[in-house]
Amino acid sequence: MLKLVRADELARAGNSQVEICKALGVSIMTLHRWRKLSLGKDEAQSSNLREAGTIAPTDLPTMGEMRRVLEELTVENQRLRKLVTDLMLEKMRLEETSTPTLRAGQARKA
Repeated sequence: MLKLVRADELARAGNSQVEICKALGVSIMTLHRWRKLSLGKDEAQSSNLREAGTIAPTDLPTMGEMRRVLEELTVENQRLRKLVTDLMLEKMRLEETSTPTLRAGQARKA
């Protein structure tokens, strides 16, 4: 959020998006993503913060929000690990069943 405020300051100073991104050390797509995320918040509060150049403590995620996000990511990680494991097992099964067939087909050609 601090970088968004800084980006707005640089934009008001007349800098281009490329110059702003270089100054912040981020890509243009990252800057657009950050702005898109900040639009989801209360617009009046965001515009007041930009004008003041400060960030209210309420803009920072709470411990409860961070804990919830961590739990969601943990569940998603477990789901993805299971998916990868299932796909690897399926691949191994397909390789085991197709190998004798391929060998028999190659022996006939020779």
